[in-house]
Amino acid sequence: MPHCVIEYSAPLAEVLAIDELVRCVHQGAIASALFEPASIKTRALRCEHFAVGEAAGSFIHIGFAIMPGRSQAQKQQLTRAVYDLIAHLVAEVDSLTMNITELDDATYFKQVS
Repeated sequence: MPHCVIEYSAPLAEVLAIDELVRCVHQGAIASALFEPASIKTRALRCEHFAVGEAAGSFIHIGFAIMPGRSQAQKQQLTRAVYDLIAHLVAEVDSLTMNITELDDATYFKQVS
């Protein structure tokens, strides 16, 4: 844990190294020191169809799904650690957002082989 899911507008793949973005988000989650590095999962999802405001624009949204129990300060530590590592990559992106969602302990399922 966490699951780090990067959604991005498809045209960004032409001007931004998505693999580098994934690496930096992953490294930011590690740098936050809130999780065991081996438990962090990061992936990127390309969005072909999207709208940003009233004009064509680019976006990146990074969602973090984590188990409950972290303080607001720790959650801010996570987003700051990630932003510090991606800032140079996303300078030209029209909209960058990040959000942290807590998973429900009672309903979360995990199987590891």
